[in-house]
Amino acid sequence: MKIAVINFSGNTGKSMLTKNMLVPLLVGARRISVEDLSDPGGRSDATLTASMFPTLAAELNAFEEGRHFVLDIGASSAKEMIGHFTRLATTRSDIDVWMVPVTPVSKQCADTVTTVRRLIEIGVDPQRIVVVPNNITDVSQFELDFTRMGMAAAELGFRLCDHGVPHSKIYDMTRCAEESLFDIANDTTDFRQRLRGRDNAQEIGRRIVVRDMARDACIHLRSVFDAAVMGRVSGDTEVPEKV
Repeated sequence: MKIAVINFSGNTGKSMLTKNMLVPLLVGARRISVEDLSDPGGRSDATLTASMFPTLAAELNAFEEGRHFVLDIGASSAKEMIGHFTRLATTRSDIDVWMVPVTPVSKQCADTVTTVRRLIEIGVDPQRIVVVPNNITDVSQFELDFTRMGMAAAELGFRLCDHGVPHSKIYDMTRCAEESLFDIANDTTDFRQRLRGRDNAQEIGRRIVVRDMARDACIHLRSVFDAAVMGRVSGDTEVPEKV
C-alpha cells in the first residue's frame, strides 16, 4: 500500500499519524519524509526536499507489489509536491490513499478543504482521499466541529473518517522518541518487579504511566487506521498488534 499524508496547513498531525499509526500498522512500511520541519521524532528511511522528489519517484514507481511506503509531506513542501504530482501522473495514480489530517481549528479546516480541492483538480480520485479528524478535545462536539468538513465531503466526494484521534498528552510526552506508541504499548517489561527492587522508582513510575497512556491511545489509533485505511470498523478493545 502506498499512502501520502498531506495538508497545506501545518500542525494537523501529519507526522504524528505517520510515526504512531501508519508505519507501525503497515508491516515493513518505508517512511519517506519530505522536508517536514515539525517532525516529532521516529526514524525516516529517507528525508528529502520537495525539489528532489522526481528522483525518488522513479524508485516509487518500481516499488514492489505488496510492500508499503508512507510519504510524509511537510506543510512547507505541500504546494511544490502538488506541482510534482501534477506532472507525474503514473506516480500520482499509484498512491492508494491520500490522507489529510485536520484538527477542529477553523483555519485548518479551511486549508484542508483547499488541499482536497487541489488534489481533485490534479486528477486524484476523491474516493482515494480521506480526511482524518485529529486532536479532538470534546467528542460530544465532533459533528459540530467538523460540520464544514462534512459539507465539503458531500460536495466533493472525498471520505471523511467517522473515527477521530482524541487529544492526549502522550503525543507531546513521546514527541522526540524514536519509538512509536505501539512500540511503547507492546513493551512487556514487568515494571512492578523493578519497583520491588527499588531500581530508580520515580523513572519506573513514569514509564508505567507512559505505557498505560500509549495503550489507551493505540486503541483509538487502530480504530482510525481500520476506518480510514482499511475501510472497516474495528471492534478491538485491547492493544492491537501490527497488521
